[in-house]
Amino acid sequence: MTSIYQEDLAYVHHLGFPDLVEGAGDELLALFRGQGLDSGLVIDLGCGSGTWAKKLLEHRYSVLGIDVSAAMIELARRTAPEAEFHVDSLYRTALRPCVAVTALGEALNYWTDEEPSETRLDRLFRNIASHLPKGGVFAFDILVRSEDEPMHYRTWRKGTDWAVLLEVSERRKESLLIRDITVFREVGHGYRHSEERHRVLVLDGTQVEWLLRHAGFEVTVSSHYGGYPLATRRRAFIARKT
Repeated sequence: MTSIYQEDLAYVHHLGFPDLVEGAGDELLALFRGQGLDSGLVIDLGCGSGTWAKKLLEHRYSVLGIDVSAAMIELARRTAPEAEFHVDSLYRTALRPCVAVTALGEALNYWTDEEPSETRLDRLFRNIASHLPKGGVFAFDILVRSEDEPMHYRTWRKGTDWAVLLEVSERRKESLLIRDITVFREVGHGYRHSEERHRVLVLDGTQVEWLLRHAGFEVTVSSHYGGYPLATRRRAFIARKT
């Protein structure tokens, strides 16, 4: 379905980038409990390798995870075997009645088979709202537009059997962020090299908030999930069905 998060990058992301779930997971669980949502189905859009699903299962929720990456879904089924996972587009997948929907790690920004757009987001938000009860929660984070200097940087991270190099370039006129990712993973007696280019649409946070309210949510926007701070220009949206 898509060329992003193929086998080696999925493996690296699973082992090397647990930060968001580790930092925000407990905050989201506290949010659910505060809404009286102590159990029930949580739908996780852009579920990745299943680390958030595993945490949800440990707290008595059931989980349906959706991701466009077959490699991620393969890892997720091993990470959280009691959850249900499907390879699908988050815009086209069939939703079910649930107590909460999550989309962590900029899932709504990613340009895979379908470009994120106002029309698709509006349709998605309305669809989610129609499957949540009153007080149900839709929680997600996105990369938002800014008048600050465009993002241009390089960084890297390594583990015992892998290394990943990242080059980021923002095209402000196109509201687009390009991530060029180079992966080295130890396989047998050597290292396998792979490359991916991710296109991330930079969204208008004010417009996203308006679309949520129009779909029937009350919305809180923050640079944190509870006490957990997000990276630069990321915003957490906590939407409650009214």
